[in-house]
Amino acid sequence: MTPTERLKTALIDDANSQKRFRGSFHAARILVAEKGIGNLYRGLATTTMKQAATSAVRMGSYTVLRDASKANNVPQNTLTTFLTGAMAGVITVYSTQPFDTVKTRAQSAAGAGTVEAMLSILRDRGVFGFWAGSTMRLGRLVLSGGIVFSVYENIVNIFSGAAY
Repeated sequence: MTPTERLKTALIDDANSQKRFRGSFHAARILVAEKGIGNLYRGLATTTMKQAATSAVRMGSYTVLRDASKANNVPQNTLTTFLTGAMAGVITVYSTQPFDTVKTRAQSAAGAGTVEAMLSILRDRGVFGFWAGSTMRLGRLVLSGGIVFSVYENIVNIFSGAAY
């Protein structure tokens, strides 16, 4: 995942500034030529932290919210599941956005180490800079959370023989 994230982020960053990459393959060739194959893995630690935190928070918050809705006798149907998954998406974005922001800075066209990326965010934008990009990510994770958990619960119910 890291090489594709690195290329995606470098291409987006490049399109907003230098415009030295003509596409994914060209960017990969340039990045490898500049600093070796390891350059495609820049941000491995930050990508891993972001992915692990996102999965843990998303599943954990969904489970807590689902259990709370059951305990409060909220009807368990697709709409409830969608809304619960969407709320888990909101929780996920705001609790893991700093990891995503640092990952993005580390994987920019110029690239930066994790500590360097964190310090540059703090210097350039202050503490709230770690939540830059939250709005765009929020739209995606709210919808995907609702959809993913609705499909998940329906599949579980199909295999368990329960009606939903």
